[in-house]
Amino acid sequence: MIHPDTSIQTISEIIGVGVIAKTFIPKGTIIVARDSFDLCLTQETFDKLPLPLRDKMETYMYYDKFGNLILGWDHSRYMNHHCQSNTLMTDYDFEIVIRDIKAGEEITTDYGLLNVQEPYQLHCECQNCRGILRLDDIDRFADQWDKSIRENLLRIKQVHQPLEHLLSKETCNRLDEFLDRPERYRSVRNLKWLKEP
Repeated sequence: MIHPDTSIQTISEIIGVGVIAKTFIPKGTIIVARDSFDLCLTQETFDKLPLPLRDKMETYMYYDKFGNLILGWDHSRYMNHHCQSNTLMTDYDFEIVIRDIKAGEEITTDYGLLNVQEPYQLHCECQNCRGILRLDDIDRFADQWDKSIRENLLRIKQVHQPLEHLLSKETCNRLDEFLDRPERYRSVRNLKWLKEP
C-alpha cells in the first residue's frame, strides 16, 4: 500500500502519469509497504494468462528477489523512475523516502532495484540520467543506495509512519534488529534475482 497522502497526476506527454505528494513527506517515511492485497504470481502462472492481460499487467509489474512477479493493487504501480529518485526499495518489504518530498512534488523510485531482465530505455530526463536500465544496476549502485537507505532507516522512528501497521511481525523484527545493531543492515544486493537461462 502506498502512503495515503499521495495521488495520481499527469507528469508529461512522454512520461504519462505519476504519483504526487499531497503534503510534505519527510525522509525516513515508509512510502510503500508490501501487503496481502499485492498480487504475487510465479512466472509459470503469469505465462498461462491470456496475452492481452499479460501485456497490460507487465507494464506495472516487477520481479522480486525470488523471481515472482509483483503487481501493486493501488497507485504505487504508477511511481516513475528517476536516476536521483526520492525513494528507494529496501530489503525490508517497504520503500523508504530518502529525501524530503514537498507537497506537489513527484514521488519517484529507481527501477534499477526491480530486476528488469532486459535493457530498458529511460525517459526520466534528469540531469545525470543513466540512459539505459540494466540488470547489473544493483551491482553497480548498491553501495550508494545502501548508504542512503541506512541513513534514513535510522530516522524511521522519528517521523510519522501511516503505513507502520501494515508491516509484518517479521519485518518489524528485522527493522528492530537493524536499529539495535546497524551492522546487521540488509543490503539491496539481496533484492537481486537472476533469471535462470
